[in-house]
Amino acid sequence: MEENNISAKPEAGVEADTVAAGENQTPKEENEILIPVKFNKEIKELNAKQAATLAQKGMKFEMIEDDYNKLRQMALKGGMSVPQYINELQKKQAEERRTALIAECGGNEALADRVLELEDTKPENDDLDELREYFPTVKSLDDLPRAVVESARLKGENLLNAYLKFRFIKQRQKAQESLFERNASQASVGSLKNPESAADDTFIKALWGK
Repeated sequence: MEENNISAKPEAGVEADTVAAGENQTPKEENEILIPVKFNKEIKELNAKQAATLAQKGMKFEMIEDDYNKLRQMALKGGMSVPQYINELQKKQAEERRTALIAECGGNEALADRVLELEDTKPENDDLDELREYFPTVKSLDDLPRAVVESARLKGENLLNAYLKFRFIKQRQKAQESLFERNASQASVGSLKNPESAADDTFIKALWGK
């Protein structure tokens, strides 16, 4: 009888394997809740995450729905869809911008087209991140001197290089002004008959690196 009872017991190794197997088993995932959504004459089933994303987009659209409807009405009056109407507006703005540039460039169409090309490529946007690495206080183009941005646009110059040149010229001007002030304070009264002319000469020399 004892032998039968002993043989009926599971072996220790088999029991351990069974427990381990049970631990490794993951419970069966519950069925996802799918939300049927009808759009463009089709019904699509969305999970909770997809439905939440679309709900957020819908809430954002509500904020501009009135403006969109006005835009749609304007487009319909012209016999166009909203995308077509927007494209026409962009073309009109581009033509007006070119006409204005030609006037600013004295009728030089080639120069006006070159300026437009530089505006379209917007090199300053590509270089702004690089400039921030060296000057973290510069958050946007508005934080830069206008002369720097215009130089980058007209010359196709790197923003960082344009800004470094600008700072160098300013520092050199200050150094020249300080030197002029020291010399002026030590000079005789006779040598200061025309200080404004001397200051202008110093400024011009500083710009030309002389």
